[in-house]
Amino acid sequence: MASPTYLAVDVMGGDESPHSFVCASVSFLKLHSLAHITLFGDKATLESSLSTLDINAVASRLNVVHAGQIVTPEEKPGVALRSKQRSSMWLALSAVASGEMQAVLSAGNTGALMAMARHLLGTLEGIERPAICKRMPVSGAPCFVLDLGANVKVGAKQLREFALMGAALAEVEGVAPVKVGLLNVGEELQKGTEVLQETDKLLRDDPRYQYLGFVEGNAIFEGVANVVVCDGFAGNVALKASEGLARYLIQDLRRYFAASWWRKFLGALLGLMAIGWFKRLDPAGYNGALLVGLKGVVVKSHGGADGKGFQAALRVANDQAQRRPDQLLASWLSQSA
Repeated sequence: MASPTYLAVDVMGGDESPHSFVCASVSFLKLHSLAHITLFGDKATLESSLSTLDINAVASRLNVVHAGQIVTPEEKPGVALRSKQRSSMWLALSAVASGEMQAVLSAGNTGALMAMARHLLGTLEGIERPAICKRMPVSGAPCFVLDLGANVKVGAKQLREFALMGAALAEVEGVAPVKVGLLNVGEELQKGTEVLQETDKLLRDDPRYQYLGFVEGNAIFEGVANVVVCDGFAGNVALKASEGLARYLIQDLRRYFAASWWRKFLGALLGLMAIGWFKRLDPAGYNGALLVGLKGVVVKSHGGADGKGFQAALRVANDQAQRRPDQLLASWLSQSA
C-alpha cells in the first residue's frame, strides 16, 4: 500500500521562471493525492505565483519556505557551498538531511547541487563519489545509464561502484536478474582503455547482477542491458546526443508534413495514430536524473525544463522517495565490507 511522500522542491535557480515550476508542483499534487510538497524560494515570488492558481484542493499538502539566496547557474560549486547557506537549494537539501522531507528536487546548478548534497547528506559507506543516473526511454525493462556528467574522469573502482548503484536502482524497479553492461567502443575483450579493461575484471562474478561484459552505445536503446556503466564524459555525450536526436526527429517530421496540404492531411492522420509514440519520444517526459550514492534521495531536473518536464522530474522524486534505492545499496555495501 502506498504511503504519503514529502518532497522538498527548490524552484529557484533554473532557466525557467519559478512560476512554471510552481504551476507544475500544484498540478502534480492534484494528480497524486498522497504527495506533499514544500516549495523553497523567495516567499513573495512564490506566493504571487500561487495567488494566480486554484490551490484549494491541495492547500493542506503545499507549503512555502522562504529562502533569501539563490544559487545561480554560473556559480562555482565551491563558492556556493561556502556562501549560500540561506539559498533555496541548501534549505531544501537540509530538509531531507534532517528527515523532515524524503526527497529533494532542484533545477539549479548541477555542480552546486552535488557539492551541497555531499556536504549535507553525505555519501554511503563505500561510495567515493555520487553519480548522476537516469532511466532512458526504452521499451520493455528499464535501462539506467550512469554516470551522466558528475564524474568526467574516473577509475575502475568508481566504475564498479556505479555498477552497484545502477543495479540497486534496477532491482527496486522490479528487474530480475539485473543485466549490467560496461560501455565501450566495441564488445571485443581486447578493446577499450586500461581503465575499462581493469573494470571489466572487477565486474565479473558478482552475484547481485548478471554482467554482460562490454556493450556499445546502441545497447542503451535496444533493451540489451538494464544498467549501462560509463564515465561522466561518455555518459553526458550519449545523453545529450540522444535528446538532440529525439528533438530532431520530432521537428523534422513536423517540417516534412507541413510542406503541402496533402502532407498536412497525412500528418494529421499520423499524429492521431502515433500519439503514444510521440509522447514516448519527447525528452521532457523523461526529465529527472537521480544523484545516486548519497544518504538520501536527490533528483536533478533540467534547468530549462518546462512545466511538463518538471512534472516528470517530480514523478521521479516521488517514486524514488517510496522505493529508496539508497537503502538497498547501503545494505549491499555493508555486506561487501
